[in-house]
Amino acid sequence: MKNISMLAISLLMVISCQKKELQKEHLSLNLPRGFEQTLIYTSSTDGNSNGGMNEATEVKFHVDSVDKNSNYYITGEIMRMTFNQKMFGEEVHFDSREPSDSDDGLGEELKPMINNPFTFKIDKFGNILEKQKFTKEVSDESSLSTYNIIPFVFPRETVEEGFTWKVDTSNPLTKSIMPVTSSFTYKGTKDNKVEFAINSTMKGVEEVMKDTDIKGKYVFDGKTKALISAERNMPVQFGGGTATFTITPKIEGF
Repeated sequence: MKNISMLAISLLMVISCQKKELQKEHLSLNLPRGFEQTLIYTSSTDGNSNGGMNEATEVKFHVDSVDKNSNYYITGEIMRMTFNQKMFGEEVHFDSREPSDSDDGLGEELKPMINNPFTFKIDKFGNILEKQKFTKEVSDESSLSTYNIIPFVFPRETVEEGFTWKVDTSNPLTKSIMPVTSSFTYKGTKDNKVEFAINSTMKGVEEVMKDTDIKGKYVFDGKTKALISAERNMPVQFGGGTATFTITPKIEGF
């Protein structure tokens, strides 16, 4: 009887180890040459006593080639930009597809970026190897760093459910005054979808703004690691309410 019990325990341990092994994941892009995806980047505020805003940018990506080291050469193109803001009784509206006299100068600043292809190079984890650069020169290319075919860099390690790593996700334009540190947690793979949770802290400005906590979720295709959805939410300290940031594949009608 004792030998049977020991055998049963051993079998359970083997099965448990096998199940744990199956949950491990190596995260890297597996996109074919010619792959295309159009993503919509949105930002909006809700419930703010000072007013609100929403903006959306449509970006089309095309994988031009993949080299023997699994580095991706990609062309992106901003197809459309919209911006609406109502703050303190004043309104600003901009849509790159429409003539507008109420864009407060946004048209002059943004239109050179529309339908102006930009190229860049990333490795299979999403690290930028060659920065995004417009084919036709514009005065400011700093905002291009926002637009990658995936929104964050995958870890090089093989991961399993619960694996967490930290990354500096600061906006290059505000990093010196409001740095952002993020923790990503691998939540597992289910129904061919890979899910991550994100918890970030944006450093406040002394005597002006407190530290801000940001929470969100990212979902990728299990095979290609193409983005399915991304969402982050944070409280707005001036006027209250919530700011929401999303990235989603293009939907009909935008």
